[in-house]
Amino acid sequence: MNRYDLVLLGLIDEKERSGYDIITEIRVRELDRWAKISTSTVYNRLTTLQKNGSILGRAEKDGNRPERVMYSITDKGKETLRKEVLKHLTGFNDDPRTLGFAFLYGAENKELIRTLEAHERRLVQEIENLEKMIAEEPRPTLYPEGPFLNCMSRDHILVELKYVRAAIGILRDPIRNKKLDGYFYINFGNRDFENFNQKKEV
Repeated sequence: MNRYDLVLLGLIDEKERSGYDIITEIRVRELDRWAKISTSTVYNRLTTLQKNGSILGRAEKDGNRPERVMYSITDKGKETLRKEVLKHLTGFNDDPRTLGFAFLYGAENKELIRTLEAHERRLVQEIENLEKMIAEEPRPTLYPEGPFLNCMSRDHILVELKYVRAAIGILRDPIRNKKLDGYFYINFGNRDFENFNQKKEV
């Protein structure tokens, strides 16, 4: 799955845009929170998409402004966009946080707690920001509870906050944190994990 191409093709399909237009729109819509798209990534992916025939670039001159390239989507690009939308709509996207929790034993306990507590504060702030945006959105919206994407983001963050706090609790517990000495042991604990594997082999 390619979240970068999904965002770029989606914005270009919406209307013809330049690279600068795309970067501006990503920031305005805060899409970089989800896709983590840098300026260099935008231009690199635009070059790739043009080379593979997903978009067409057209040079445009507006008065005294520097020449810019405006991109439009092709039929191939529309098909790629369709596939990416369907892929991202369901199933599990790769999440680097899962690997962090899987290898907790690779960092010092105090450092883990400090990092997670800082993340907890950021999540709480993000929830507050989203709640404010939801409250201020004019009604009615298509989704009865408010703006669909903001509500979904808030609820996802609430779940993440729940598990961040649970991990902090495990790390602070002197008995449970000693069991975090192997890959994915946060699922069971070391001894329980070994017992689970033995049951699977029987």
